Amino acid sequence: MNNETVIKQYSVGKILGLWALVTLPMFFIRFGLMPFLVPIVSFHPLILFWMLMIVGMIWQFVLSVILLKRELGNLSWGKLKKRLWLNHPVHPKRFKVYKVAYSFTIPIILYAFFFQNSGLFQFVGEALNRLFPFMAPPEYTKIQNLMAPEFVGAWYLLGIALVSCLFNYLLGEELFFRGVLLPQMKGAFGRWDWAMNGVLFAFYHLHKITDIPMILIGSIFFGFLNVRYRSFWPSVIIHGVEAIPVLLGVIAAILGIVL
Repeated sequence: MNNETVIKQYSVGKILGLWALVTLPMFFIRFGLMPFLVPIVSFHPLILFWMLMIVGMIWQFVLSVILLKRELGNLSWGKLKKRLWLNHPVHPKRFKVYKVAYSFTIPIILYAFFFQNSGLFQFVGEALNRLFPFMAPPEYTKIQNLMAPEFVGAWYLLGIALVSCLFNYLLGEELFFRGVLLPQMKGAFGRWDWAMNGVLFAFYHLHKITDIPMILIGSIFFGFLNVRYRSFWPSVIIHGVEAIPVLLGVIAAILGIVL
């Protein structure tokens, strides 16, 4: 018996409602809370924004736990493993562990890296910024601005970065979108559940609204291998690779190394 027959699939309305519950807080932080706080607090706005984003991702973890508790009754490893696909990839025809599928993450990683770093679609974001200047990201939203003399020797940044990566690439965004949502989307979107998951993930970034076109192109395939091989881990690898330049950049900033 497969997961679809054991677990009731989410409706379109429920999927969109849950998407809103994780998206709107991030939008509010960026467009409501930060403009209010920046003029009145002495804390560096970049660090303040980063920490508030982490709070938003922790909320995603909390919401995921609440949903899983309601669905499963108790959060035993056996139930969580089955519900979230916390197993190695499984061959779709032979139904045996298929670790070769991990290697299939490489082309998707290269694809995402190419489109997100090639600049081919940068003009879309730039055009949106010109049309809607109020949506243009302020300097405090750009992590590359850590490369400043004031952050040399600030080792607390590494702690913030590690917590951010934990909730960004595992316990927050990934747990919610690819763990909680994706296995429950087939009933609503059929064979295109992975693609719609990518669309929802892209538009979750309303707090970086002018980056959405680029994020959509880069992340559309994040959940494809998860669905095909019934495993949570491929998207964690694909998305989690982003942690490497983040952590290296933070360490470089602390050491005063210009990259």
